[in-house]
Amino acid sequence: MTTLPVSQSALPGYRRFFFRGLVLHPIWRIIIYLIVMVVVELVAGFTIGILYGLVLFLTGASAQEVLDALTVGMASSPLLLMVGISRLVIALGLALLMSRFLDREPIETMGLEPTRGGKDTAVGLALGAGTMVLIGAVLLALNPQPSWPGRGDGWKFLLDAVALLPAAAAEEIAFRGYLQRALTTWRGPIVGVLVPSVLFALFHALNPNVSPLALVNIALAGAVFAVAAERTGTLWLPIAYHYAWNLTQGPVLGLPVSGMAWNGLLALPVGGPSWLTGGAFGPEGGLLSTAVLALSLLPLWALTRCPASLSGVARRQRAQAEREGALPFQHHTLTVSAPFFDDFVCSLRHRARQGEVVLLLRRPDGQVLLHSKSFYPAGVFRLPSGGVLPGESVLDAARREAQEETGLDLRDPRPLGLLSVTFQRGWNRRYFHSWLVLADVEGDPRPGDSGEQISGFRWVPPEALAEVAAQLRALPSRWADWGRFRALAHEVALRWIGTEIATN
Repeated sequence: MTTLPVSQSALPGYRRFFFRGLVLHPIWRIIIYLIVMVVVELVAGFTIGILYGLVLFLTGASAQEVLDALTVGMASSPLLLMVGISRLVIALGLALLMSRFLDREPIETMGLEPTRGGKDTAVGLALGAGTMVLIGAVLLALNPQPSWPGRGDGWKFLLDAVALLPAAAAEEIAFRGYLQRALTTWRGPIVGVLVPSVLFALFHALNPNVSPLALVNIALAGAVFAVAAERTGTLWLPIAYHYAWNLTQGPVLGLPVSGMAWNGLLALPVGGPSWLTGGAFGPEGGLLSTAVLALSLLPLWALTRCPASLSGVARRQRAQAEREGALPFQHHTLTVSAPFFDDFVCSLRHRARQGEVVLLLRRPDGQVLLHSKSFYPAGVFRLPSGGVLPGESVLDAARREAQEETGLDLRDPRPLGLLSVTFQRGWNRRYFHSWLVLADVEGDPRPGDSGEQISGFRWVPPEALAEVAAQLRALPSRWADWGRFRALAHEVALRWIGTEIATN
C-alpha cells in the first residue's frame, strides 16, 4: 500500500521547494535519477570493457585487436550485448527503486503493464523498420550502384539483433518510462514529451561525429518515441520502434548508428551532402531523417487511436487535477478470484471507462449521501460512483454522474485525492483508479436515470463511512472481492475528508 495524505498547501514554503505533497519534488527526483544512472553506467561500462579486453588478451588477441574491439566507433557485438544488458539492469532497477522509495508509485504507472503489448509491439516494429527502409531507399536513389553487398554474416546479425534490444529498452525505460512519467504527472503531457526528449539528445552529445543537426534529430526521435508512450500509455511501442530503427539502420542496411560504424547484411552507400544524409554519424545527422521522423507522426497518430492504458490516463488526469498542488494518493494491490477478475475487472475496460469518480455529496449539516442498488446484497449502501468517459475531465464526470444517480447539482466540486488499485489473479494484473470528489449539495436526491437501478438513499455522518467499509469487507464469498474493492474508497474518504475539513 502507498499513501500520500497531505496536500501541497499544507507544507511550509521552504518545504515546497524540496517536496510535493509528501514525496520529493519531481525536479529533485529527476536529478537524482540522472546522476546515479550516469555514474553507475560509467562504472559498469568501464568495468565491462576492462574485463572483456582482459578475456580477449588471455585468449590470444593482440593488444591492437583488443583496442579495436573496445573502440567506440566499431564496438563488437559481445561487448554491445554486455553493455546493453548492464544498462537495462541499471535503468530498470534504478527506476523501480526510485518508484518504490521516492516516487511512491506502482510499477504499472511506468508503462510496463501487459496491456496492449502485442499490438503496440507490432506497430512499433513496423514503424521503426518502415521509416529506416524509406531512408535507405532515398539514399540508394541518390547513390545508385550496381551492387552493394554487406560485410556482415548471419550469425553476427543474430548477435547484433539480440544486443540492440536491451540497449533500446534501457533508454526507453529511463527517458520515457521514468522521466516522462514524472514530468507528465507533474506538468502534463507537453512537458512530459519535450523535456525528456531534450535530455535524450544531450545524452548523445559525446557520440562520434555528432553535429548540432544530429542532436536536433535525436531530440525529434525522442519526441516521436515520447508521443508513442503518451498515446498508448505503455512502453511497448516506443521500445519496438527504437529497436527496429537501430536494427534496420545498422545490422541490416550497414549504415552508421548515431556515430557508430556497422558491418551490416547490406552496405548502402552514404554519398552526398552530409547535411542531407548524415555522413559519418548516420542518417540521424541529416535532414532526411528530420523529414522522415516528422512524417512518421502521421501513421503513429492514426495507429494509436485507441484509448491509452488507464495508468497513462491517470497521469494526465493528475496533472490537470493537481495544478494547485499535490493531492493525496493511495495505491493497493488486491488478489482476487478468477470469476471476479474475468467478470468485473475486465468489464471495467470493456465499458471504455477512463477510471471512475466516487462522489462524496455533502449537504449543509455535513452528512454525506449513500445509495443502494437493486442488485446489491440486501442492506448494503455505499458512496455513489461512475466511470469517467473518454475526453471527459474528472469534475465533468462527477457532475454528470451526480445528475444521473442523484439528480443533484454540485456546488464547488473538488477532487479529494486519487485511489488506484492493481487487481491480481495469478500472473494477470489490471490497473484501475478512482477519483474521490467532494461537493456540496442541497435538496433531496432522486435518480436522474432509471437505468441506474437505484433502490434507495441514505444520509450519514462522515464517521459512519468506517462502518460502511466494515460492512463491505464482511460480505459473503460471492461478493467478497467486490466488497474489499469498494471498502477502500470509504476508508480513504473518511481520512481525506477529515484532512480537507482541517485545512479549510
